Amino acid sequence: MVESKPLNLLDLSFVFMETRQTPMHVAGLQTFLPPPDAPRDFPRQVYEYLRSFPVTAAPFNYVLRGLASGRLLPSFEVAENVSLDYHLRHSALPYPGGERELGMLVSRLHSNPMDLDRPLWEIHLIEGLHGGRFALYAKLHHSLADGISGVGLLNYADRPDDSRTPPVWAAEKQREPRRFEASPGTHGAVAHLSAALRNQARVLPELMRGLLGSAQAAIGLKPDPEFASLAEAPRTMFNVDVTPQRRVATQSTTLARMRAIGEAAGGSVNDVLLAACSAALRRYLQEADALPTRSLIGSIPVALPRDTTQPGGGGNAISFANVKLGTDIDDVRARFEAIRRSSIAGREYLKQMSPTALMTYTVLISSPQMLTRVPAIGARVPPLYNIIISNVPGPRGKLYFLGAEMEAYYPISALAHGQALNITVLSYAGSLFFGFTGCADRVPHLQRLAVYTGEALDELEQAYREAEPAPSAAPARRKAARAKSAKAKSPATRRKPAPAKRAKTARTRQAREGAGEGTSPEASA
Repeated sequence: MVESKPLNLLDLSFVFMETRQTPMHVAGLQTFLPPPDAPRDFPRQVYEYLRSFPVTAAPFNYVLRGLASGRLLPSFEVAENVSLDYHLRHSALPYPGGERELGMLVSRLHSNPMDLDRPLWEIHLIEGLHGGRFALYAKLHHSLADGISGVGLLNYADRPDDSRTPPVWAAEKQREPRRFEASPGTHGAVAHLSAALRNQARVLPELMRGLLGSAQAAIGLKPDPEFASLAEAPRTMFNVDVTPQRRVATQSTTLARMRAIGEAAGGSVNDVLLAACSAALRRYLQEADALPTRSLIGSIPVALPRDTTQPGGGGNAISFANVKLGTDIDDVRARFEAIRRSSIAGREYLKQMSPTALMTYTVLISSPQMLTRVPAIGARVPPLYNIIISNVPGPRGKLYFLGAEMEAYYPISALAHGQALNITVLSYAGSLFFGFTGCADRVPHLQRLAVYTGEALDELEQAYREAEPAPSAAPARRKAARAKSAKAKSPATRRKPAPAKRAKTARTRQAREGAGEGTSPEASA
């Protein structure tokens, strides 16, 4: 019996979208500080340590078997004797080993498609960073994992003295006992397809309700005026066919700073994230004389419950909520409030469907994008959204490997025809790390977006620093204040409202450059 892992509908969509121009891998860029008194050849020692482990753990020992092998549907099967020399690479940066040099290398690595006849992953150890640091660039095909399941594959330690851990390809994760076994041929695929059809039949009423609601919203019959329909996205310079070359830029800030801004503005960290990206996109498009009169629409991945019994992390389990980014609004606070209201409406709409129905709903409403595999079609299909902005929850505490501290973790995502820009953000150890992935030939000067995002956070901080809490921040306190004011006997006895708590002014780290101009698995909580 051959161990086999079936692909769900979302997994399959990423397999079918794979082309030379649209490689469907996602990645993470992790940088490490060497331990105290580490020798000069410490990165080489790390590489040799990694090479000492054979590939034994899912999904790193999976190979894709498709229609050519006689199956109704592609599936992953366990491969024997995986060649680690192919999947583990060792590189060194030229002097001075700065963020520019790192960004150029990572952008080139991310542009290279994967060999679909081998297990779909690569890890590159990169030495030569300034200060003795080193980096790990790890990419994995999107059919194997989304952002949350990808982070779940990490196998680092939370203490430096316990950090001699196996690499991810040799670290079997403890899961509930369950094996997916199927004999060669079509029997396993038929059984899996039959089970999938039964599940879909059970959720058909709510699925139809969701699709009908989306169709009605597209013609103006919205369940909520703030709801962003699938027909509202204007065409932008980002919604074009892409070429194979990628460019990567990064930015970072602290979670404490984001929470302080959100508290003062009456919204969530995710609202602050969207507002900062919106301001950066608005400024970037204005400078290119390409800002549409209508608001850009962001597609925000939403995490769904996932089957943790599956080996290798369980694949993809996400849906998407469309959100108006308010790029047509000049005022900072008015733009934030528009984003907050639209975000609430989008999430509320998804709640009418179960996770199983949402998976199918997501594939069906995204099906026009499948047409983008045909050359020149991607730029002609009306965009359902303008840009994907993901917020991936990552490890909360510091992580260590062989005594080296992981100082940063930048997510890098995939692009498709009609989607030449992606912004993914990952939280790690009290910080937020932004990864901007763009088509090198369609989104020029990508590092400017990273810089503008940092400056947009400064702008939001300034706008709410001395302002009263937004109406949604504390309704109970507002009601109490009104009651107290009504009971006051004279104007002289009335107190002035207390100013909002000052937002913390933790300095945004300077944006790193990528791909020679500026300097990495998708779902948001």
